[in-house]
Amino acid sequence: MSEDFRRQGYLSEHEIEIKTLEGINEFLETLGRSLKEFHLSSVPMNLFDSDKFTKEYNHERKIEVSEADLLSIEKLNDDQRHAFNIITEKIYSSSSGTYFIDGPGGSGKTFLYRALLADVRSRGYIALAVATSGVAAALLPGGRTAHSRFKIPIDIDGKTKCKISKQTTLAKLLLSAKLIIWDEISMARRQIIEALDDILQDLTDCDNPFGGKVVVFGGDYRQIAPVVVGGKKEDTIDASFASSLLSRNV
Repeated sequence: MSEDFRRQGYLSEHEIEIKTLEGINEFLETLGRSLKEFHLSSVPMNLFDSDKFTKEYNHERKIEVSEADLLSIEKLNDDQRHAFNIITEKIYSSSSGTYFIDGPGGSGKTFLYRALLADVRSRGYIALAVATSGVAAALLPGGRTAHSRFKIPIDIDGKTKCKISKQTTLAKLLLSAKLIIWDEISMARRQIIEALDDILQDLTDCDNPFGGKVVVFGGDYRQIAPVVVGGKKEDTIDASFASSLLSRNV
């Protein structure tokens, strides 16, 4: 890896060392680890930790808020406006809250999500947008798949954990977030939603649901259910977010 940076021709040996260690650290972060665990006290980790966080933070803050999305706030129907007001009141009073936006395709869920994201981001705050599938994530400005954003492993079981340690830049970003929106939650297995709850409680040192964050879920239980390979009907029902104790707080 260091040779790749050396071939660029304009970096000093010290900069090559830092860039190489940064690349190794980024790989370790995907495993929920960090170079700090290896007692490399002489390595100026704070240099690229701080720089990387600043880049990620600024990237989220610079997500374009379109005029159309801002104007959509005034075009919300009565039900959307009611939900918008309740959610934003929680956000700007620094309160906690977990919400579920239910509705079939074409009912305006995405329209509401975009209005919420636009409102929060236009005020300079961090709002994270994810979806269970890549197709749905692409409809949200700055959208990512939940697996990508929250470092959720592919293999899911009752012990599934998000691979995020407190030392990572992603942990700092989650702590900074005023709002988290997760679309197509009805397709997600409850274990990964519970994993997000666990990591947010751990990062915030708060035992409120999702660490006291404002989290908005959306989906349609009338459509695609969670996939349980080789499972029976009761396994699919058990895998649903509706079967999670967390759903009682929504």
